[in-house]
Amino acid sequence: MATLRALLRAGWSQFVADLRTDRFLRYILLLAVVLTGFFFWHRIPNFATRDEFSRILDALVPYGSVIEDPSWESLRSGVVWGRTPFGATTFLYGFLLLPVVVIALFAGQGDAIAALASPAWDFGFYEAWHTTPKWIWTLSIALVRLANVVFAVGSVYLTYRIGVELAARPAGRLASLFLTLSFGFLTIAHEGGEDMPATFLVLLSILLLGRYVRQGDTQQFLAASVTGGLAIGFKLTAAPVIVVIAVAHLLRVHRSGRSGVARLQPRLVLAGALLGLLFILVSFPTAVVGRLDLVVERIVGGSLSRASHPTGPDAPILWWFLRGYLSALGLPLFVGSVTGVAASLWHLRDKPASAPAAVLVFTALFGYLLLFSGWHDFRVHHLLPTIPLAAILLGWTVTRFWDRRPSLAGPLLAVLLITSGLYAGVGVAGYADVPRDNAVSWLETEADEDAVLEVYRRHLQDTAVPHSMTVQHAYGASDSGDTLDPCPTYIQLGYRDLLYLAEDTYYRNGIVRASYVRSLVSEEYGYEIVAEFGPRPPNFVPDRPTPGAYHELLRLGVIPQTDQYADEQELRPNQYTLILEQTGECDESREQPF
Repeated sequence: MATLRALLRAGWSQFVADLRTDRFLRYILLLAVVLTGFFFWHRIPNFATRDEFSRILDALVPYGSVIEDPSWESLRSGVVWGRTPFGATTFLYGFLLLPVVVIALFAGQGDAIAALASPAWDFGFYEAWHTTPKWIWTLSIALVRLANVVFAVGSVYLTYRIGVELAARPAGRLASLFLTLSFGFLTIAHEGGEDMPATFLVLLSILLLGRYVRQGDTQQFLAASVTGGLAIGFKLTAAPVIVVIAVAHLLRVHRSGRSGVARLQPRLVLAGALLGLLFILVSFPTAVVGRLDLVVERIVGGSLSRASHPTGPDAPILWWFLRGYLSALGLPLFVGSVTGVAASLWHLRDKPASAPAAVLVFTALFGYLLLFSGWHDFRVHHLLPTIPLAAILLGWTVTRFWDRRPSLAGPLLAVLLITSGLYAGVGVAGYADVPRDNAVSWLETEADEDAVLEVYRRHLQDTAVPHSMTVQHAYGASDSGDTLDPCPTYIQLGYRDLLYLAEDTYYRNGIVRASYVRSLVSEEYGYEIVAEFGPRPPNFVPDRPTPGAYHELLRLGVIPQTDQYADEQELRPNQYTLILEQTGECDESREQPF
C-alpha cells in the first residue's frame, strides 16, 4: 500500500511539473477536454451504443437486486445476470453510479432501482428504460460519459509523457496533439464502455515499463504488471500488454550487463505474472462472487469465438484495417501515421536497444495488429489502443525530420495539423446536430400524449424514441403472437431499415421486407412522410463501400462522419430517421413483415 501511494504521489508530481514546465501541454490538454467533452450528452437519455446500455445495466442490476432483497444471494444473482460477465467496467460503473442510487433512495424512488433487478430483454430492455424515471438514465449516462472524458484526457497526457521519455518534449507535444486530433479517438470518448479505460491502462503500463528498463526499479515492473492485468480485466483484447511486459524485462536484462541465471530475476517475473493474473481475475465481478466458470467461459468462449464470428460482410482483412484507420484518422493523418511507423522502424533497424520506449511501443502496436489480423472483422473501438501508439511514433518521426530539414518539416507539419484538425473538428461538430436527437425533439413537440409510434428495430438504442412516448415494437411480434395496432399514429424508419432496399447486403435481405419498406417510403398504406432527420440516402437506398473495394474507402478519409457496421457508434449517416404520420384511412390489411 505504501508503494502504491508513493507511485501515485510520484505520478501526480510529474503531472504538475509537466504543466508548470511545458506551457504547450496546458493548451493541448485543454483542447482535448473541449473536443472529447463537446456535446457529451448526445442521445441522453438514450444510449450512444448498445454496449453503453448493457454496461450501465450490468452495474445497476446488482444494486436493484440488493435493494429488492438485501442478501448475498441477491448480490450474487445480480452480478451473474450481466449480458455477459464483463470485467472491471462493472466495478467502475458501480462506483460511478453509486450517487444515482443514493439520490434515488433519499428521494423515495428506491423502488425504481429495485425494478431493475431483472429487466426483460424485449426491444433492448425497453420496458426497464421506459418505466425508470428519466433523470436516473440522464444522470447515469452523464456520469459514465464524463468519466470516459477523464480517461481520454488522461490518455492524451500519457501519450505526451511516453513521447517525452522516448525523445523529448517536442515529440511528446506532437504525439499528444496527433492523438487529440484523431476523430476515432474522439468518437470513443463520446460513449461509455471499457475501451477508453483499457487504453489508458495500456499506455500507463508502457510508461512504467519504459522507466523500469531505464532505471531497473522493480516496483515499476510490478506496477506495470498490475496495470496490465487491469487493462486485460477491462478488455481482453488488451492481451498484447503481456508480450510488452516480457519484452521490457528482456530489454532490462540486456541493459543490466549481468551474467548468469540471476540476471533473469525469475522471482520478479513470477511475482509480476501472479500479480497480473490476480488483477485479471478480481477484475471480473463473477470471479469475486465465486463463479469462476463464467470467467472461463468469457475468456475461452466469448473472446476466442469473436475472432471468427462475423459482425460485418466478408472482405479481406486489409480492407477492414483500411476502413477502420481511414475513418478513425482521416486520410492525411493516416498517411502520416503509416509514414511515421515505417520511418521509426527503419530508424531502429540497427540499434533497437538504444530506444527501449520505442521498442515497447512497437511491440504493443504490432501485437494488436497481429491479434486483429486473425479476426473476420473489427471496428474502430477495437483499434483504439493503436491510435496513441501510432501518434507517438509519428511525433518521434516528425521531430527527427525537423532536426534534419526544418524548412521542409515545418510546412508539412502545418498541412498535417490543419487537415487533421479540420477532419476532427467537422466530425466532432456533428455531435451538436444529431439526427436521432432532433427526431426525438420533434416527436416530443408535435406528437399528442396518446400518440403511438411504430418501430421495426431490435433494440431501442437504434431508434429515436422519446422516453415518455408509447411505442409499438413490431420486430418479432408475429413470432411471439403479439397483436399490433394496425394503424399507429406514426411509423419510424431508420437507416438500418432502409438496408432492406439495398441489394446483396450481408445481413438484411428479403423481398417481402424490401417491398414493405419501399411501400412505406412511397407513402402507401395511408401514411405520409412528415419529417426527416439526417442525410437521406439516394432513393432511400444506403450507399455503403463495397466490401473488398479499396478505392471506395477513400471517401472515409475525407468525410469524418460515415457509415458504420454492427456495434460501432452510429454517426450521422446511420442515424437517418424518417417519420410517417397516418393521414388517410386506416388500412387494416397492412402487415408488418418483421
